[in-house]
Amino acid sequence: MKRHFVEVKDGRINSIDPAGKAAHRDTTPIVDLRGSMVFPTFVDLHTHIDKSHTCERSRNPNGSLSGADRSTARDAAFWDKDDVFRRMDFSIKCAYAHGTSALRTHLINMTPRQTELTWPVFAALRTRWAGKVELQAVALVVLSFFRDAAAAAKLADTVKAHGGVLGAAVCCAENGGDPEDERTTCERDRDQLLDRVFTLAAERDLDLDFHVDENGNARARGLRYIARKAMQHGYQGRVVAGHCCSLAAQPPRELARTLQAAAEARVTVVALPLVNEWTQDRDHAARRTPRWRGITLFHELRGAGIPVAVASDNTRDQFYAYGDLDLLDVFGQACRIGHLDRPYADWPAAVTHVPADAMRLPAHGRISVGGPANLVLLRARAYSEALSRPQADRVVIRDGEVLHAAPPEYSELDYAPFGARLPPAETAAQAAAAMTNGLSNGQAAREQDGAPAGIGDSVAQSSKRKLAHAFSGFYESDLFPERTQAARSDGASLATLWAHPRLAMIPALAGFVACAVLLGALRLSGAAEL
Repeated sequence: MKRHFVEVKDGRINSIDPAGKAAHRDTTPIVDLRGSMVFPTFVDLHTHIDKSHTCERSRNPNGSLSGADRSTARDAAFWDKDDVFRRMDFSIKCAYAHGTSALRTHLINMTPRQTELTWPVFAALRTRWAGKVELQAVALVVLSFFRDAAAAAKLADTVKAHGGVLGAAVCCAENGGDPEDERTTCERDRDQLLDRVFTLAAERDLDLDFHVDENGNARARGLRYIARKAMQHGYQGRVVAGHCCSLAAQPPRELARTLQAAAEARVTVVALPLVNEWTQDRDHAARRTPRWRGITLFHELRGAGIPVAVASDNTRDQFYAYGDLDLLDVFGQACRIGHLDRPYADWPAAVTHVPADAMRLPAHGRISVGGPANLVLLRARAYSEALSRPQADRVVIRDGEVLHAAPPEYSELDYAPFGARLPPAETAAQAAAAMTNGLSNGQAAREQDGAPAGIGDSVAQSSKRKLAHAFSGFYESDLFPERTQAARSDGASLATLWAHPRLAMIPALAGFVACAVLLGALRLSGAAEL
């Protein structure tokens, strides 16, 4: 890493000069970052914000991949537009506060109801977050879905209408690669199904993003199958493959063949170490410690010339019960899990310009002259400092100005599930009145935000939280009797406010005494008032 002066003017990077060689401008205020680190804003290539923050209401009973599939299917009973919008919007708030400027999410589209629900919500959120977080979405189905030609074409049309990406899960179940796996391996007609996926995408000029080989089975070779189809259909450089865990189980000769095919097809592989470490090699009875890390082959992939990104994947859902869409944290854990630290070299590109390239977003994930001044400033002068603390006091700069945003409180997610038992009549009447008033008063807020009727209404959300508190002590899901929420004595948790450490550092960035090994000092002029 080298020290630099970076000049910010009118929200863009005006110049980048080696420290000590910058032209002196008496009128340009200088903020000395004293040798600490600066990243470009992050790009999260693989997430699942449509099912985020559902881990408590529909728990994965054993933490396994199959357990996640079953509990996710059960959770679908809770989904409506308001629920999905609230959770997705909450997730984007988290990513935005942590310094992410672009994010791609997969949307579960296995049923018509899921497709009709998730894409309009996504469209509303893309409008809501325009200029703050660039959003992309992928239709997620299993490979066997494409056996229904009419349904597959209809889904591809929906994806095209929303400017999305087409996807599928290939050799991706716990038994992925096994000829008996009829959902994601599809041994008997895999070639025809993959041809259909690529043909539908080519006819509509859609990029492709696959879930691939999410297991430790040597026979799971979905990445190779996909890479060969990409070359056959002229789709080089337009395919992303997520997970690819089974590479670690393939014999050397088979691994070499797979890596060669992926390199020739210019596939971008996105590694998802947090989720894969959590689900892979897990004993369903919790009596055996895992023997392998479950991650893809970072070093071998990059050594073969294959672009490798690192992403958050699941967040507080059935596939991973933790996470906050903080890509700096994800990168730090990837360094430890995948041994990316000897040397660090250009591995930070895995959360910046590599995923930006895969998403076709040249203005993201880079610090370059003429580009937007979208930066993340850390209290750290080296990676060992940056990745040893949570960096909760990082400063995010968007278009040259400090971003005053903190991750939202979890109380924003409070709501009353469909299966909630009714409280006593008088309490129910009060709650219903609050809900009715909130919904009617919220119409103007909906129109102002540009969100479709029935979703994204902050007033209605507040009223639903009141309704949830009215249910305190009475909740027990009829759908999931084993899942009983403890009664809450009052609504104190909703009123709790936490002072965020970032805000204590502002208004003056000049008071921030550490910030850029990449940038020795940051010169600010024009509209950037820090």
